[in-house]
Amino acid sequence: MSTFLGFIEEIPGISVDRFNEKNCDSSIYFLSHCHTDHMQGLTNQFFKHLQQCNRYLYCSEISKTFLQAKYRYTDTCVKHIDIDKKELLEYKSDMNKNDNVDVLYVTCISAGHCPGSVMFLFEKTDKLILYTGDFRLDPRSYKDIVPLHFQRNFNEFPRKLAQIYLDTTFLDPNYTFLPSRKESIRAICKVTTKWLKDNSKNIVVLECPALYGYESIYIELSKALNECIHIKDFVSENYYSIPHLARYVTNDPQTRIHACTNKNERSGLKCRSIPEENILFIVPSVLQWEKKDASVIEEWNNARERTYNVCFSTHASFDELKKFILYFKPEKIHPCVCPPGFERKIYSLLNEIQSKIGKEKNVVQNCENYTLQILEQVEVTNKQWIKHYFHKVNKNYS
Repeated sequence: MSTFLGFIEEIPGISVDRFNEKNCDSSIYFLSHCHTDHMQGLTNQFFKHLQQCNRYLYCSEISKTFLQAKYRYTDTCVKHIDIDKKELLEYKSDMNKNDNVDVLYVTCISAGHCPGSVMFLFEKTDKLILYTGDFRLDPRSYKDIVPLHFQRNFNEFPRKLAQIYLDTTFLDPNYTFLPSRKESIRAICKVTTKWLKDNSKNIVVLECPALYGYESIYIELSKALNECIHIKDFVSENYYSIPHLARYVTNDPQTRIHACTNKNERSGLKCRSIPEENILFIVPSVLQWEKKDASVIEEWNNARERTYNVCFSTHASFDELKKFILYFKPEKIHPCVCPPGFERKIYSLLNEIQSKIGKEKNVVQNCENYTLQILEQVEVTNKQWIKHYFHKVNKNYS
């Protein structure tokens, strides 16, 4: 659960993933993805306020589609930024000064968390700041993140980051290792296939902890069993707007695989009448694996009949977070998930990881000659459509 207050200390005047209280005085806004803990303050009244004040919220194209389906007044005040395209934006660091106009470059980078999730790379004067939002990427793909690298002598090197605003959800040795989502999905496909083959009346219910983020499960299950996944009615319009996903989901309850129940709704299936003994509940989650051996990625729930738990995470594990920090070597790190009472522990862990960078800091990295070019904006003519974006996220998820 995000505890980030929305302010980037190096760039006063902007707000990210927080839209209430003092954030309402910001000049421009950014949304990394459409999970509720990152959307505090987003209401019809907020977007009406943006329209009246001629201000804008920036996000990915998929997130823009989700916002337009949920809120009014978004048509003119929500703008999307294409993935890996550098955008030059104007803003005011002080809204009380009418002539105080600043500029910064912003690049959206796929975060691999849920549809539309992005990291924001902010480039201001001689500083690079990365806000990860919620993210999970395969460490082997770090070198392929083009906006976070520069080229020298035909080699790619990580760019020098002044600060990372980091998703520290699992910055905890209790979650040192988490299986890749591909491994978890294979386990889900295996148990689902067996259950459906055992009895033609059997069905499967996926009890997913969040509204978005489990689409890779739906896709692979649908492919493996040639069955569309029944989803909640109020998200069907959003899913149908994503071409790569639309073919695998349905609002027809007669299918045998369902993701239409609410979290912890333990009352069977409401969309159709099915005997309880014919329902297998699959719970893709990670919290049940705290202090457990996550190399054992699946287990039957001893306290509840016909319930199968699978370790599945859309956030980076402790080990993956360490690799991310040691690869990009930021000067500073701001934890974005820091619950009350855990601040000392989280900062201690971050300091311990950063201490391992030490003298290993890449000398070549420090040679990057970076300046903010404000006279011309790089134009990218090859627009990356939603289908391409969603395919890229699925290709890179770990």
